Amino acid sequence: MRIVYFNYEWDLERSTGSATQIAETSAALERLGHKVVVIDRHRKQAQRNAVKAPGHRHNWLWETANYWRSVRGVPLEINILRRERPDVVLTFHAHRFSSLIAARRLGIPIVFEVNASVPFETRRFHPQVHLLPGVSEWIEDRTLRAADRLMMVSNVLRDYFLARGLPRERMAVIPNGADTNLFRPEAADQELRRRLPARLLIGFAGSFAPFHGLDLLQQAVLRISARHPEVHFVFAGGGPAAEALRKRWEANGCASRVTFLGLLPRKCVPGMLAAMDILLAPYPAQNVFYFSPLKIFEYMACGRAVVAPRLGQVAEVIRHDYNGVLYDPARPDDFVNQVLSLAQDPNRRMRLGAAARETIISQYTWDHHARLLAALLEQAVARPSTICWPNILGAGRRSCGAS
Repeated sequence: MRIVYFNYEWDLERSTGSATQIAETSAALERLGHKVVVIDRHRKQAQRNAVKAPGHRHNWLWETANYWRSVRGVPLEINILRRERPDVVLTFHAHRFSSLIAARRLGIPIVFEVNASVPFETRRFHPQVHLLPGVSEWIEDRTLRAADRLMMVSNVLRDYFLARGLPRERMAVIPNGADTNLFRPEAADQELRRRLPARLLIGFAGSFAPFHGLDLLQQAVLRISARHPEVHFVFAGGGPAAEALRKRWEANGCASRVTFLGLLPRKCVPGMLAAMDILLAPYPAQNVFYFSPLKIFEYMACGRAVVAPRLGQVAEVIRHDYNGVLYDPARPDDFVNQVLSLAQDPNRRMRLGAAARETIISQYTWDHHARLLAALLEQAVARPSTICWPNILGAGRRSCGAS
């Protein structure tokens, strides 16, 4: 198949998880023999004009800006599709409907890759952005309902959209994965180990976002440092939240027990993770944990003991005390206690790490991901929807012809 892959992430340099997902998915599809053309929309304009993502500066205009970019993007994307002549369009869902209208206009099947409900995520994690009641949800429902197929990254996310009335028969759950050739035990950064000799290294890599459990990280550093003088924490990532944590630990006398590596180049991340003895994914309790966290798959691929919450897909991938350790996110003390337990048992860490890597190799590589996604794309080509582009904002179905 020839696939046009539309990406609407505002800034892939900051959205490192999205950048990885798009790059790895494209590469894995091409290894299967498909041709993938990635079209990055809006990112270059944002970098050139130093414009912040919508909502950061004009919090009342986020919806308007989104919809205006979609309307404005339709003619350009029609021209792109005419030029590339794909068999199918794959869209990284970011609350844009321009690719849907363009694909419908030309009679090309379209599949949306859905990592989150954009309005749900915006309301939960960016409350400073003001959304009109129900408008974004209505647009999102109409857009996704009109797609030929929907790729959901987790069962929780699928169930969320099922509850909103989207058709089950056009959904497939396809988790993210890891590159086990890059993320492997042998990739360990020995220089980092030499800088911190004779220490038990506990690591975290991420964006220090609100949903990354920063309070749990704080507790872990304070309590574990007090009980285990051989433990040292290593954090990769940057931003204001990371700096705030660093200052808190300085104020509590723990600065010497923590190393901040800053925002690492992607090529350096496997070495950092594999150099750790324990890796942390300290997500707090959440009612709808719809994520398919890349860090879980990459941590496990490195063959290290992972501490993660008993939530959503994480609890489907990790079996407690078989290929990792799960804590109860409703009990913050449980997180620290599970880390302490691992810190005292090197044999258990080795056993869990070996089983973790085997789990990823056997079930969660990007090649596994691509095979499932390719099958979904082929279904869309073989049995396209009959919803036409003029009707995506309202009811109605009829045959669509190319023009």
